[in-house]
Amino acid sequence: MISKDFFVETADNVYPQRRRAWDEYNAFHIRAGVFTEFESGEMMVNTTPHPDGRKFYPEYNVQLATTTDKDCPKLYFDKECTQPVKKAWVTQHGHQHLAIDYERKVAIALFEGWRHHQPTILGDHVNTASAYWAGQERLPVPLAKIKVQTPDPEYKKKMVNVLNEVRAAVAAIHRMNDDGASNWWYESQHMAKEEWQDSSTSDIIAELSQDKQVMYNIATKGFEYPRKTQEMEFLYVKPREE
Repeated sequence: MISKDFFVETADNVYPQRRRAWDEYNAFHIRAGVFTEFESGEMMVNTTPHPDGRKFYPEYNVQLATTTDKDCPKLYFDKECTQPVKKAWVTQHGHQHLAIDYERKVAIALFEGWRHHQPTILGDHVNTASAYWAGQERLPVPLAKIKVQTPDPEYKKKMVNVLNEVRAAVAAIHRMNDDGASNWWYESQHMAKEEWQDSSTSDIIAELSQDKQVMYNIATKGFEYPRKTQEMEFLYVKPREE
């Protein structure tokens, strides 16, 4: 992963001594695009990469990707890669940025928040890291978690008949109140709420009937059921195929 020739004068000057810098991090380092290597053996991803930077980096055996990229590898819950993570579970309402370490066979989430000048147990020189490795042959340190959103069968089992009734009622109210003059610009399923499990059907209908756009979405697209969210420090991958 991390270059074993860091700061070594090689025949082709891959890491010439003159490229060593100090000022940006108050630590000896070399920047290589979105990666920064430190003399200590640490390495970090220093930014959330532009789409052109989401690719495999053979010098580190690391791939930067999002969960919606077509070349994002298959992800698994377990090290043995017997429990696959369905793509829909990590792409609900958008994508997540990942760093995939093929040497350690793990994927971690890139940290995308603002960390500049904030204290960190990793050291001030890496307080802007999006992903971090403490050294050779070490697992990356998760700075954020991957969200895995799996179906909640118990909610659907309990609420499917209620929400079918609600949809029929809301659709009828929408038809009665639609004068044809509205410009409906946003069309999608409406997210059902967890707390509706403790509400009456009439209360849910009354709540949803307050917003014309919501009524239109329910009438045309129905409901999206809430999912159970797990936050994972690591997901696992199989060895990279050449």
